[in-house]
Amino acid sequence: MNEGDFTQTVDITLYTNATILHSFTSTMIADVSTRTLTFTWNTSGFAKGNYTISAYAEPVPYEKHIDDNTFTDGWVFVVMVGDINADGKVGVKDVYAVGRAYGTSLKGPNPEGRIYNPNCDINGDDKVDAKDYFMVCKHYGEVDP
Repeated sequence: MNEGDFTQTVDITLYTNATILHSFTSTMIADVSTRTLTFTWNTSGFAKGNYTISAYAEPVPYEKHIDDNTFTDGWVFVVMVGDINADGKVGVKDVYAVGRAYGTSLKGPNPEGRIYNPNCDINGDDKVDAKDYFMVCKHYGEVDP
C-alpha cells in the first residue's frame, strides 16, 4: 500500500524460498491505494514439493516505515499435472474439483455458485474449461512416485 500523498514508483521482487521468481520494475501505485500484482510461475526445473512465496518492495525515497516492505504468506505446492489437491495422486477428487470450477475465469463473471480456482486452471489461461478437464482426465489414476 502506498500510504503517501502522491503516486510512487516501486520495484517489487517475488521469491520462492531463496529463488527469485519475478520482478515487477517501475510499478506505479497511486497515493493512499493498494495494487494487486498477478504473475504466472513456470515451475519447470523446480522439484515437486512445498514452497514459501514472499515479496519485497524496494524502499522509495524518504520512506520511513520499511518494516512492512516484506510480505510472506502461504505455501505453493508444485505437483504432477492434474493433482489439484496435492495429495500425490490424480483421482476422483481432482476431477470433481475441476468440474466444480468448470466455466469460471479469473476475470469473471462466473456462473452462480462457482468460484475460479487457479489450481484447476491447469494450462494457465485464466479460465477453467474443457482443456483443463481433459488434462485432469488424461492423468487420472497416476500416482506420484
